[in-house]
Amino acid sequence: MALRSCIGLRGFVGALAFVLALAWPGRPAFAASATPAPNPFDVSVRPLQVGDRMPAAAYIDHQGRSVSFAQFAGKTLIVGFIYTNCNDQCPTLTGKFERLAGMLPADRFELLEISIDPSRDSVGALHTFAAAHNVHGTNWLLLTGAPRLDETVEKPLGVSVVAGGSGELLHSERTVIVGPDEKIAMLVDDTGWTPAQVAAAAEHVDGLPSSSLARLDLALGKAVQGICGGTNAARSGLADLAGVVGVLLVGGVVALFIGRRIFASAS
Repeated sequence: MALRSCIGLRGFVGALAFVLALAWPGRPAFAASATPAPNPFDVSVRPLQVGDRMPAAAYIDHQGRSVSFAQFAGKTLIVGFIYTNCNDQCPTLTGKFERLAGMLPADRFELLEISIDPSRDSVGALHTFAAAHNVHGTNWLLLTGAPRLDETVEKPLGVSVVAGGSGELLHSERTVIVGPDEKIAMLVDDTGWTPAQVAAAAEHVDGLPSSSLARLDLALGKAVQGICGGTNAARSGLADLAGVVGVLLVGGVVALFIGRRIFASAS
């Protein structure tokens, strides 16, 4: 009832505002000349899903070398999205990639961090960021490319970017695991995953032995994030599950206690 009342009130206020705008003296009925600011979410793209092939795209890495997804055919990719002027989640993500670089063999896995801010993230900016965050090895690359790639890669992969104040970019979080067949094998939202979880998932995609417990933990964490939303830097799906079970157990004990007291007093 409250929801209906709220909707009805909003509709009434909106209609009243519209009528007043039309009747206001000296004001045209429709401001045809007013042009709204472009909305980045208005661009229609076909979202890429698990099983889809990665789009063709050409990048330059932090060493100035040309890179494309196709050159990594036969290897399992872990793809993340950052920008070098980011001061919160991006360094956290890069720290996790550093852990992954030490956990996964370079001959079977490739770690790619793609800039969502190519206009500012030049090769020099990426190189400086790489040095500051210990990006090393032959299978861990930071990539930048043409701005148009956000329409062919980032947005289809579910990464949306909105410019904030002071050069800040607000963006959705997503990590992509791509199989050796160049097809998307898993989409992991937010940065709440742990390196052990994603390493196990990538090993499983690659056909290597992996920790089923870590993969279960990742799956549970994804389910919790999908229901509750939010971003946690060190989320554990098993810990979340244990918390839910604990709350249910405590609630059951309390309900049993109250029930016994009620029946005891009634008798």
